[in-house]
Amino acid sequence: MKPKKIVSFLIILPLSVVFLWQVIKFQKVTFLETSNLSFIAAGILLIIGIFWYTLSSGVFDFFNYSLKKSAQALKRNTSDAEIEPLSKAVGKGYRSPLVAGAVLLIFSLITLFGYYL
Repeated sequence: MKPKKIVSFLIILPLSVVFLWQVIKFQKVTFLETSNLSFIAAGILLIIGIFWYTLSSGVFDFFNYSLKKSAQALKRNTSDAEIEPLSKAVGKGYRSPLVAGAVLLIFSLITLFGYYL
């Protein structure tokens, strides 16, 4: 999938779940409930995106390398195979959840502002 389609999917899916949940549970859509539920969805996406970004930035590369080297020493494996850094293994896909989470957070703040008007 293209990144724009993934971001659109990550925005539309939580919003549709939020609206369906309100219609089924409360029989109406309110600004406050929309703000609360979209804030939860935004928080989940932002936590996933930030965690993914942390892994891809290379912070844990040395830790991962040392654990793999010690595991090879315990197995008494003498092969000098190239150990792939963790940052290259997880990739750069963190942008989609971060953008979708930011859009949902902005939507949540707009609906909260609409509630107080």
